[in-house]
Amino acid sequence: MANFTKKQIWAAFLTAAAIFSLAGCSSSDSDKTDYTEATMGVVTTTAEYTSNTEYLYIKNEDGTIAVSGYTGSEANVTVPDTIDGLKVTAIGDHAFEANWDLETITLPEGITYIGESAFMDCGSLKSVNVPETTVTIRRAAFAGCSALDNVVVPASVAQIMEETFSGCGSLKNLTIASTSVIYESWGLDKETMTELVITCPEGSQISTWANENGFATAAL
Repeated sequence: MANFTKKQIWAAFLTAAAIFSLAGCSSSDSDKTDYTEATMGVVTTTAEYTSNTEYLYIKNEDGTIAVSGYTGSEANVTVPDTIDGLKVTAIGDHAFEANWDLETITLPEGITYIGESAFMDCGSLKSVNVPETTVTIRRAAFAGCSALDNVVVPASVAQIMEETFSGCGSLKNLTIASTSVIYESWGLDKETMTELVITCPEGSQISTWANENGFATAAL
């Protein structure tokens, strides 16, 4: 897990980027329990629970939980769909941040929310699935995942926030299945992501954006 100072630095950087490059972006702080989506039902307390596994979590108002930390050192991690008998529905802010041991992670169906900087600076991460139940991917969720080369974002995702893929220099294939999700300064850089192909529905918001910005596309 990253130390507090690093989180402060990144939070300041991303907030500044949002102010100067993205009109209308939320300026709320980046505390890992500060979820704003009403559908998430996450409590506003900072209480964090230690499970009988290698996961930390916070409790949601609806009785489900958000994974808030991982204390293990496995390279290939499969997040369980329940922890301590409670259903996992979110990956909290900064939950796996700067975990350099992590190479692959499998998330369970039922995840609706991937938090801010959840996997940021996981420099060895090559593979992650986004479950088809996911609705929101918050800012910088995968920023700095320099080994990540393929991401499939299902049609269920309604919002992908800014800097999500910033620093993902190895990204070659990005699938956006939604026809309506809008590009919000995700950090896609044509100069460094020279092999990137964006696969998406013809006529979708992302298809239009990609074509206007010179990215190669493939029809979904």
